[in-house]
Amino acid sequence: MNNQMDNLKNMWQDSRSNDFGKSTDTDRIIGMAKQKIKYTTSMQLSTILVLIITLVAITIYFFYVAKFNQTISHIGTALMMASLALRIIIELISVYLSTNIDLSETTLKNNNASLAYYQFRKKINGPVTIAIIVIYSLGFYMLTPEFSLHFRTPILILIDLSYIFVAAILTWFVRDKIKKEMTILNEIILIQNDINETDTNN
Repeated sequence: MNNQMDNLKNMWQDSRSNDFGKSTDTDRIIGMAKQKIKYTTSMQLSTILVLIITLVAITIYFFYVAKFNQTISHIGTALMMASLALRIIIELISVYLSTNIDLSETTLKNNNASLAYYQFRKKINGPVTIAIIVIYSLGFYMLTPEFSLHFRTPILILIDLSYIFVAAILTWFVRDKIKKEMTILNEIILIQNDINETDTNN
C-alpha cells in the first residue's frame, strides 16, 4: 500500500511539473481536478446511455420477438435484464456521488465525499463488474436449451462461440475504460491532497 501511494505521489508530481511548472496555483489545480471529474462523469453518462439502449433492445426482443416458453429461458432473460438494470443503477449512484465533490472546499466533509466516491468506484470497477458480467453470461447461456429447438446444432454452436468472442471484446473495452477512470480518480485524490497541503502551509 505504501509503495502504491509513493507511485501515486510521483505521478502527481510529474503532472504538476508538466501542467503547472514550479508554481502551486491552487485555482488552476482545482480547475484541472474539476475537468477530470467532469470527464469521468461524462464517461459514466455515456455508459448509462449504452446500457439503457441495450436493455430496451433485449427487452423488446425477449417479449415481442423470441417469446421464450421454457422456465430456464425466463430465468436467463431475467438474469440478463437484471444485471443490466443493476449496472445502470450503480452508474447513476456514481454520478450522484461525484456531484458531492467540491474541491474548492478543504473541509472534512468534502474529503469524505471524495474518498467515498473513490472507494465506491474501485469496488464497482473490480468484483462488482466481474460479477455482473458473469451473471449476464450465465443468463445468456441459459437460453441455449430453447435456442436448440429453433436452430440446427452448427448454428447453435456458432451462436454460443460468437458470444464468447463478443464478450471478450467488450471485457477488453470495459477494462480499458476502467484503467483510464482509476488513473483519473487517483490523480483527483492526489490533487485534493495537494490542495489541502497548500492550504495548511498557507
